[in-house]
This record gives sequence, structure tokens and C-alpha cells, in this order.
Amino acid sequence: MGRSYWCGAGAVGIAVLVSATFSLRAPAQSEPDLLPPSVIQLPQAEVLELPPQPRADDGDDVLPAQFLTPGQPLARPPAGQTAPAGAVPDPPPPVVRIRVRVPAHTPPGDDLKYTITVQNTSTAEAHGVTVRNPVPEAVEMMVKAEPECDKAKTTPKMLYWSFGTLAPGKSKVIELTLKPKKDAGEVKNLAYVSFEHGEAVTTRIHKPAVRVTKVAPKQTVQDEAYTVRVAVDNTGKVAAENVRIVENVPTSAEVEPVTRGAKKSQQPDGQQWVWEIPKLMPGERKVLEYRITPREAKDVFALTSLSAGKGVTDRAEARTLVLVPGLGVKLVGPAAAAPVAPGEAAKYEITVRNTGTLPSTNVRVTGTLPADCKPTMKTEGGQLYRDAIQWVVPRLEAGEAQTFRFAVKATTTGRRIVVASVADARGQRASDELATVFQGTASLSWDTEPKPVALAVGRQGTFTVKVRNTGGEAARNVKVEVDLPDAVNLVQVTPNVQAKSGKLTFGPETIAAYGEAVYTITYEARQPTQAWFKLKMTADSLGDRPMQTEKAVEITGGGK
Repeated sequence: MGRSYWCGAGAVGIAVLVSATFSLRAPAQSEPDLLPPSVIQLPQAEVLELPPQPRADDGDDVLPAQFLTPGQPLARPPAGQTAPAGAVPDPPPPVVRIRVRVPAHTPPGDDLKYTITVQNTSTAEAHGVTVRNPVPEAVEMMVKAEPECDKAKTTPKMLYWSFGTLAPGKSKVIELTLKPKKDAGEVKNLAYVSFEHGEAVTTRIHKPAVRVTKVAPKQTVQDEAYTVRVAVDNTGKVAAENVRIVENVPTSAEVEPVTRGAKKSQQPDGQQWVWEIPKLMPGERKVLEYRITPREAKDVFALTSLSAGKGVTDRAEARTLVLVPGLGVKLVGPAAAAPVAPGEAAKYEITVRNTGTLPSTNVRVTGTLPADCKPTMKTEGGQLYRDAIQWVVPRLEAGEAQTFRFAVKATTTGRRIVVASVADARGQRASDELATVFQGTASLSWDTEPKPVALAVGRQGTFTVKVRNTGGEAARNVKVEVDLPDAVNLVQVTPNVQAKSGKLTFGPETIAAYGEAVYTITYEARQPTQAWFKLKMTADSLGDRPMQTEKAVEITGGGK
């Protein structure tokens, strides 16, 4: 007869059915003496889904699932180690195999000798390993068992062996001898192995933990917007629900939300903006942004209050110093009641001051030059333009002041306005002006021309004097005196004046601004010589410094 075997799997063990048939006939073909093994691996235990990995800096850890021996306490990771990021791995499950060997054929009356091998083929320990062997109906009695059966559990119908913990790769061998009944035609023996495998997980009870932080500039400029960022972080192990963020901002500032969902509520001493987050998962961050424009020269103190379910609260604050730009300018010069004397320069002083709390850069200081005025002096560094002088200050600190000086001279009489102005890179401007009364001055010059420069005795010549006033004011009391040489006779004078003791005196008269006067002397040469004409001009504008000159005419002998 042939051989047969059956494999079955239960929840806790492996069963192997061995069928032995009594036969005195030799097999028709060669067959092995032992049955092949039959193995069924137990299904793995269900893995529980864990929450996301917490932040590494919160001082907490997550215990991985572990295999537990019954009664063994839950172990923690070694000191200094933290749980790996991501999903927590399961420990390897144990796998225990059972193998039963017995001759496929045996003569009647012989005992059946079974070899039952139990082996842990995994890398994990198997605990509570038990082998169970029901006594077949065709067996009269158990003859021998090595090792002995577990007497506490064994019954006439069921044999038990208890091996406790079976280490990885280890095995146990049972030698079992059974005596078949005399009328038995075949014996079917079924052996089972069972063991324990479990996982333990730990759930810690955590209160939600939410932290709020904010970032705002330490200082800003009035009427210029800046951005505030508020970060809300769930630093705990569990989700935070009904998170509410309230921003308290003073009324001296305007608020423009950037993050959507903000709701405004006006308060007696300020304004509130509220954002609500229904749920914030562990490790999740929400960033809220809004812009603030300070409208007054007051510090902006923004307070953030956070609340969430389970009594979670936190707060953060930021204070921003509001700087105010400001420039002032003062122009000092001659008083309007004290006119500038003719020929004198008017002196001015420009004082520029940073009146704000913010440094000013690229400060341009300008002093105007009125019409008909020319600069006579300026502080070093001033750039001269057609109608102004300008200085540039790279940086003017808050409260700092600088002074610049210049002087102008006017050629005509009149009231003129001088303007001092200042501007910086931020567009801040200031100006001041001053009215100055100038008394104009005459500016006299003259040309003297004998024609011809040489002539013969008896011939006539002319001597012309042109007096010009190039100033903007009339030249008063202009008087020209001409000493005639003895070698000439006076023929005619234009304008007509009488000679006294050989001297001609023109004036005194007034020459208008930008005007001129012409004096012509006609004479006759009467003796050969070098004749010298001596001239002198006085005027109010010349003061005590008259103008004088001499011109010679060469007279040669000869007739008409």
C-alpha cells in the first residue's frame, strides 16, 4: 500500500497526520522511509497605527511594539536613544515547525517508533511551546516516551509535552513508541505543536501643547507698513482643537490682514483681530501674517493671546519702536531794516537740523542766489550752480545739526529774497527764506585816447575821455579834471567848459546806471615837444581813491 500524510493549521499550532499501514508485502518501488515535513506558519498579529512622530526636542519618546514573555514588564529603549522617525517597526514573529517521522510499513505485532522534532526556525524566541499527541484508536498502549510526558496534563487519550521557551534555531526531539492493536490494519497518528506570540503597545495620555511665537521688526518709520508673522506650533503628541489666536493692536496703527479668515472687533483701548483654527495636528505649524502701518509717533505694542481646547493657553508679544523722520532749516542774514551798504556783501548762515528720531541720508542743502547777485564766499564743499549753491551731507543723525555759510553781492539797489532749503533721500523737506535790501553801487571805468598820438606844430588834435558806469546804481558827483600841457593851445571843448590856469574840469555830474559820459578836447600844437595830458576822476562811488592817468602826445617841428 502507498503512504499518505495530511497537514492542517489551527490558530495556535501545527498538526501532522501520519498514516502507517501494516503490510508483509515489499513495496513495488523504492520509497523513502520517513514522511516529508509539513509546516504551516502562523498569521502575524495586527499592527496598531501610531500617531505621527513628535518633535525631537520635546524630551519624549515612543516605545516600539515588543514581544512579551507572559509576566515580563514592558521594556524601554536604552538610555540616550530615541524612537526612530516614522512608523514603529514590529519585532520579528517566532516560527515553530513540527516534524514527525515513522516507517511507512511495519510487520504485525511490532511497535511503532515515532520521532517528533519541534524546531524554532525564526530569529525570535517562542514561548510556551507545547506538543500535543492524541492516542490513535488503533493503538493499544503507549510503550515509551523520551522525554517523559507532562504528567499534569497527560491523559490516557492525550499525550502532552511542555518545553517552555524555545530559543531561535533550537529544537526538541521526542522519541515516542506506541503498540498497535492486534487487529489494526493501519495507524494514523496526529501531533500538534502550539506556542505563544504577542505584542504590547503603550499609549500615553498627553495634554495638548500649543506654542505661539511672533516676529516683528524692532523699529520702523511712521506711515510705513511692516509685516508681523505669528507662528502657531503644535508641540504636543495629540491634536489641538478649537485654536483661537487674538491679536491686540493699539488704535494708533492701521492693520491689514494678509492671512485670510481674520475677524476684527473694536475695543475701548485698541483693536482685536481674531483667527480660528479648528484643528492643529501634532507637529503642524500655521503661520499668520498681517501688516501694520503706524500713524502716530508711538511705539506699537502687539500682544498675541492663544487659547485652545483642554485649557491650553499661551501668549507672545512684540514691541516696535516707531521712528519719525524730520528736517529743520534756519536761515540767518542781514536784517531787513539794515540795508546792505553799496559794494558790501550780504552774509548768510544756513543751519540744518535733524528734528526727527530717524537718521537722514543724502541730505541736500541749498541756498538760492537772487538775480543780479554774485557769490563772494561759500563754505567748503558747496557746489555752485547758475542760481544756487548746494551742499550734500551723506548722513545726518537724529538731533544732529550742521551749519553752512555763503555771501553774495548785489550790483543794483532793491529787495531780494534768499531761500534756504533742505531735502533728504526719504523725501523730507524744509525751507526758510529771508528778505534783504541791497543798496546798489556804481562801477566806474574810463578810456582816454589822444588822436593822433603824434602831430606837427600847427596841426590840430583831439583828446577824448569816455567814462562808463557799469554798475546798477547811478554814479553821483562824477568829476573829471584834465591838466593841459603848455605846448598846446585850447581850440574847443565838448561839453563846453572854461579852462582855468590850464585845467579843464568836467562836472560834477551824475552818470546813470550802465550809462556813460564823453568829453572831447580839441587843441593845436604850438611847439615841438612831448606833451603830457594829466587826468583825474573823482566820484562818490570812488570815495577817497580817485582814478588818475597820464597820456603823452608827440609834437614835431613843421608847418601846416
